Amino acid sequence: MKNKICIVIIFLFSFHVSAQNIFRTVCQGKTNRLDSLLQTTSIDKKDNRGRSLLHWAIACKQKETFQLLIEKGIDINAEDHQKRTAMDVAVHFNKEDYFDTLIKLQKDNSWIDTYGTALLQKAVLNKSDLFVKKLVELGVDVNQENSRGSTALEIAKRIDADQIYTLLVSLGANKDKVRNMTLKGSYMGQEPPGTSAKLFAPNFISTEESEFGSVFNKDGTVFYFGVDVNGKNEIRYSTKVNDTWSKPQIFLSHETYGYNDPFLSNDENRLYFISNSALDGEGDPKDIDIWYVEKRNGKWSEPINAGTNINSGGNEYYISFTNDGTMYFSSNGNASPENKGSNYDIYYSKFNNGTFQKSVALGAAINSTAYEADVCIAPDESYIIFCSTRENSIGQGDLYISFKKEDATWTKSVNMGPEVNTKNYEYCPFITKDGKYLFYTSNQDIYWISTEIIKQLKKKNLE
Repeated sequence: MKNKICIVIIFLFSFHVSAQNIFRTVCQGKTNRLDSLLQTTSIDKKDNRGRSLLHWAIACKQKETFQLLIEKGIDINAEDHQKRTAMDVAVHFNKEDYFDTLIKLQKDNSWIDTYGTALLQKAVLNKSDLFVKKLVELGVDVNQENSRGSTALEIAKRIDADQIYTLLVSLGANKDKVRNMTLKGSYMGQEPPGTSAKLFAPNFISTEESEFGSVFNKDGTVFYFGVDVNGKNEIRYSTKVNDTWSKPQIFLSHETYGYNDPFLSNDENRLYFISNSALDGEGDPKDIDIWYVEKRNGKWSEPINAGTNINSGGNEYYISFTNDGTMYFSSNGNASPENKGSNYDIYYSKFNNGTFQKSVALGAAINSTAYEADVCIAPDESYIIFCSTRENSIGQGDLYISFKKEDATWTKSVNMGPEVNTKNYEYCPFITKDGKYLFYTSNQDIYWISTEIIKQLKKKNLE
């Protein structure tokens, strides 16, 4: 599953290791036990996201374990599902000693062409002067474009990394290769998708950073979305003024706490989100709760906790509302201690007299012993979409759908299929207010697809 605050599904190592003994052993630095386990387990074993033992050793900062794995002949360039090697982990965590060791072990300089651009991109996103300079000095082309057509300099400008931008120019980066993105019109001027999903607003919203949890206001003039910034989540927004969309700006961010999964109330006077904020706004991070800010006299309030009828002693994820203000969300508050990491269920809470009522879990047509979260309820409650990590899924986490029958019960939920789901992780679904499009996150980018796909699935499962 994904950890929604501080570290998400992306390659930032928020691991649930209770069922992955050898990976836990590596992360704990128990070299003797690791040596014993390797007698019966392949040294090139990977976890469910394709990450090797070497990836884990660096992420968990276990130098002795790292050295042991190398001595025993582990593949130093093993790729995870996103084609990231142990070098990427070293750059991400700014671990020069691990990186230098891996570079010395390379058979030749072919790593530069294969991984160099991605590593430089990671260094820029991390605002690491050390690795930017090191990678360019090692021979990485400072002007090489990535698969999105972006250079390192363009990325630095996009994230306002002024110091990195200046450094890259001094290292030979070409300013003429930096594109200026100007988006105009409805849905940021993007060509509408059919029943094949499309990346939304590439190089403006969907970028080299990790974006998720998005929502438009009903007029389609403001777009809120979550972004992971080096392991901590923040909420950004873009507004349409005189038909032109503004460069995304920070809406909610904190040096200690994470903010994620924005969703507007029906009257749009509240923006709900999830956060690991302490209740007093000053203490250490806690479990993940649902919060909101409220518009008062044209200004947004400080974060307000949604209360104990919603929030539990566990984690609460994602928010969606029906026309009558009923909130749907997910929680692991009632899961057994040994299943807290994997058993999230979907709940709803009626909104009466200005107060959310005690939440109620959905039945077995939706909830299971697996992970169910990131729920999107149709405003009229005619269908429900959610993320789940069930057996026989297409990828690491898929979007499922269930339809409400005439007797008010739900159909058995079904996978939304390859038109939506991939080998990666799909989550954070949202239906636009005009009902035309389903937005969701896949592989740390925001995608959209016509809701015709929902009509097709309904016909297949109800008629």
